[in-house]
Formats: sequence, structure tokens, C-alpha cells
Amino acid sequence: MIWGMLLSLAIIGVDQLTKFLVYGTATQKILGDFLWFESTLNTGVAFSMFKNNSFVFFIIAIIASIIIFYLIISKKYFYKKLEKFSLGLILGGTISNAIDRIIFKGVRDFIYLKFINFAIFNVADMAITIGAILMCISIIFLRNEKNKNDGT
Repeated sequence: MIWGMLLSLAIIGVDQLTKFLVYGTATQKILGDFLWFESTLNTGVAFSMFKNNSFVFFIIAIIASIIIFYLIISKKYFYKKLEKFSLGLILGGTISNAIDRIIFKGVRDFIYLKFINFAIFNVADMAITIGAILMCISIIFLRNEKNKNDGT
């Protein structure tokens, strides 16, 4: 439980720090046409869908954060270390983007994978995505492995 909470705080810190240091600077090549820093304010959600609804998404993020926090401290639903780790990543990313929504009326994005023309994103988005992938892996593979060992 404690690791999930510490991880979420670390994600918030790293995300806010990188946004402070990089967001708003001129577009920069970092690794040729592979990685660029290009600042944009996303008032929607993933891939800029549902633009100009930042307050609605702030409210959703707060509700989601409360639920995720409960799941981290509870041992009822998710109890494996990988699950708590995953929830910590998701919580940190969700709270950090919510901070942006309330202060800047949108999420500050700056990481651009130009070589595939992928949507511009930030550290919090990476944490949420990695956390969701790890949670899926845990639920699909590790829980099934437990059930096989139990004979159920």
C-alpha cells in the first residue's frame, strides 16, 4: 500500500517538474525526427477528444482518484504488489493531470513522437498508460495463474 502511494507522489512530482521545465519552450528536436518537445494545452481527453470540457474531466479525475486511492489502501480487490504498483502509477498520473486542469484549464502536453506523428503527451499520460497495461497483465495472467494453482 505504502509503495503505491509513494509512487503516485513521485509521478506527480516528476510530471509537474518536467512540465515546469519544458512546457512553453519553443519546439525542440531532442532525438532527430524521433522525439521532439512541442508544447500544447489539451482541454479534452486522450488524443484531444471532447475539447473544451476540462472542468468536467477535472470532476471525473477527482472521483476516479478517490476510487483508486481506496483501491490502493484496501486489500479487498487488489492485493498483489504489481496491482498496487499499477494503481500508484494511474493515481499519480490522474492527480497530476487534474492539477493542470484546475490551474491551467487543460493538460500541458509536450512529448511528441514525430516519427509516427503520435499525439503529444506528458509523463502523467505515460504513467496512466503503463499502469493500465500492467494492471491488465496482472489481472489476465497472474490472477489466472493463482486460480490454476487453487484448482478453480
